[in-house]
Amino acid sequence: MLKKYFWLAFAFLLGVAACLPYGQAEAARARQDYATVLMYHDIKAFPLNSFDVTEKDFQKQLDWLQENHYRTLSMDEYIDILESGKPFPEKSILITFDDGYEGVYTRAMPALIRHNMKATFFIVKKGFHLKLVGYPCLSRREVEEMAQNPLFTIGSHTLTHPDLTKLSAEELQKELQESKACVEKITGKACRALAYPYGFSNPTVWAATQAAGYQAAFSIACVDPQGADTRYTIPRIYMGMALGKNDNALFKKYIQEYARMPAEMFAEQFGPVQY
Repeated sequence: MLKKYFWLAFAFLLGVAACLPYGQAEAARARQDYATVLMYHDIKAFPLNSFDVTEKDFQKQLDWLQENHYRTLSMDEYIDILESGKPFPEKSILITFDDGYEGVYTRAMPALIRHNMKATFFIVKKGFHLKLVGYPCLSRREVEEMAQNPLFTIGSHTLTHPDLTKLSAEELQKELQESKACVEKITGKACRALAYPYGFSNPTVWAATQAAGYQAAFSIACVDPQGADTRYTIPRIYMGMALGKNDNALFKKYIQEYARMPAEMFAEQFGPVQY
C-alpha cells in the first residue's frame, strides 16, 4: 500500500512540475547562446542506413573542425559552462553519439584520439553485446575502456530505448534512474547527461529528468514552444550520410548556422542509403 501511495505522489509531483512554465524552474538560454551540438549514430566503412556516416567523411569532418580552430568540449565542460551562466567560448562544439554501436569503438574513437578531440557517447543498457544485423553493439568492456580515456564521456540513453513520453511515472523513473546508476557503476563517474530516445520528450519527461539528477538532456529538434531551449531540451544537428556529400557542404553549413537553423533542419531521418 505504501508503494502505491509513493507512486501516486511521484506522479502528482511530476504533473505539477510539468504544468509550470519550464523557464521558472530553470533559466532558459536561447539557442544562439549554446555551443553547437552534433549527433552521430554509427561510423561505417560502407553505410547501411542514412543515419550512418562513412569513415572517410568522418575523418574529413574532424579535419575541417581542426583546421578551422573549433574546440571540442567534454560533457563536464559543457554542463559547467551552462551552470555558470557564462557564454560558451567561440567555436566550441559538443560531439555526441547515440545508441552505442561498435563502430564508435573501432572507427570513431581512434579518429577522435588522433585529432585529440572530445566526445560523449550515450549508451543503452540493453544494447550491451547485442549483435543486431549490420549493427553490433558495444560490449561492457569496450565501454569501460572508453570511459578511462579523458577525452571521452559516457552518458545515458536509457535502459531499453523507449519513447519516454508514453511511459507511466514508475516506468519513467526506472528508465532514467537505473540507466544513470548503470553508467555510474561502469565508469565510476557521475552520469550528468541524458539523450532522449528518438528525441521525444515533453514537460513531464523534462521534470522527471531533472528529478533523476541529470544536469542536461539532449533532443533532436527544437521543442520549446516559447522558442528558447532549456538545458533539458537541447537540440542537436543530425549527422547522416547527406551531410557528407559535396565535400561535406551541408556539414559546414549546419555547423556555422546552428544558432539560427529552422526547427525542421534538425529532423532525424532514417531509411536505406540511396546511392
